Amino acid sequence: MMQQTCGRCQRFEAAAPARPAPARPAQLVTDPSDQQLSTTCSRRLRDAGEFLDAVEFMLRRHPKATGTTLVVARDIASRMGASQDGHVAYAWREMMRRLRLGRSTIAEHVRILRELGLLVWVSHGSRRNVLRERLGARYRIGDGYRGTATIYAPCAPPAWDEAMGRIRGGHGYRSRVRGHTEAGRRQAIAQARGRRGEAPSRTPSFTQLPPVVPVPVVGEIKTPRPRSARPAGGTPPPRRQDRAGTTGVTPGEVEAHIAYTRVLRLEVWWLQYACLRRLAYAVRPLIQAGYSWQESARELAGWRVPQRPRDVVAYIRAGMRQRAQHGALVLPDHVLRPRRQAPADGDGQRHAAMPVEWRERYGRAFARYQQHLGGPLRAALKKLTAGQPAEGPRWAYRLREPESRFLASLPPQGSASRRPTPGSTAAAAAAEREARMQAALDDHAQAAAAFQRLRDQLAAQAPSAAPRATAG
Repeated sequence: MMQQTCGRCQRFEAAAPARPAPARPAQLVTDPSDQQLSTTCSRRLRDAGEFLDAVEFMLRRHPKATGTTLVVARDIASRMGASQDGHVAYAWREMMRRLRLGRSTIAEHVRILRELGLLVWVSHGSRRNVLRERLGARYRIGDGYRGTATIYAPCAPPAWDEAMGRIRGGHGYRSRVRGHTEAGRRQAIAQARGRRGEAPSRTPSFTQLPPVVPVPVVGEIKTPRPRSARPAGGTPPPRRQDRAGTTGVTPGEVEAHIAYTRVLRLEVWWLQYACLRRLAYAVRPLIQAGYSWQESARELAGWRVPQRPRDVVAYIRAGMRQRAQHGALVLPDHVLRPRRQAPADGDGQRHAAMPVEWRERYGRAFARYQQHLGGPLRAALKKLTAGQPAEGPRWAYRLREPESRFLASLPPQGSASRRPTPGSTAAAAAAEREARMQAALDDHAQAAAAFQRLRDQLAAQAPSAAPRATAG
């Protein structure tokens, strides 16, 4: 359907009732060609609350709409703030994980929202490389691949604007609300009073950003204690030392820090919507180091943050600690607290407790091995090694050449008293050490061969024992 010939998106000059019209069958948009951004009759929406109001009103006009449709719509509305135009990526895999619904269920309820005129396609998902189209002639082979995602745009259908007494100007997605009928104006004023609790002098076109609700900070609430009266003319009591865990910052300094961060938050984009009190705590090292708000804004803006962090305070604290350790940020030593480390075991108590812990954890298993397994294994090993010729090692354990050969290769220069002769005591000791080393290597090779034969015997007995266990 061409947008110029659409009759559903014309102006609504007739007076609307004071309340939304009762539920009645609506003309559903079942043709996919009318569910596009360029052909829709619905109006653009960028406010999540207004989109949910339209959804709650229009769900009564679809025969297959249920409460699950509202759940899917709320998930879509929660992501509208990430786009300037209110567009939302379909991302059905993430919706399945968040809502615990099947893919077919999500697709069905999204189709219901499209048929009601509440969602329109901005782009269809495909395997086409979106980087090739975005970069154009600048695209190169090494730029990679990224598939085209499905993007939806939340909209206000004409039936909802008509029921709310709104007069639209223009056609299609780019149309706007130009005014209200008399009944629609009274209705909008009543809704604004009930939702915001504001004076009746403001018009329906008045909009206000939602207030920023500060996140409660655990550990900063102080309970006032009763103070005893101090006698006049007496000496003031000594100042109480800060308790463990307190910051030592006075309320006046906290107020000054909040005013500091109020200006700082306007300069750095990814600090928006952060609690001022928690943000003041995060940038307190910069304040104590003598940074002005211009210098702090220049420092934070140079961090090149790709997207708004989930926890701004934790991101700032971790970033300052990392940059201070690498020398990119100059801060006093006492400003950043070091990470908690394990206490030193100076008296050896933790080392003495380790054998006790191991004995409690593994002592029962070791006692069972000594009682039931140790004796039979040693007897089987002794039986296998008795009367068996020792096999040579698979590889030669030659760490170096024989010492006698090394002594014989020495040049004649040097002190004759320090160089041992073949018949001296040093040569005899070297030959004895070499014999002991060779004997140890032979014992090792004999034990390895015995263990290999024991493994082969146990592996041969395992298949014959399995049928007996099954039959029993």
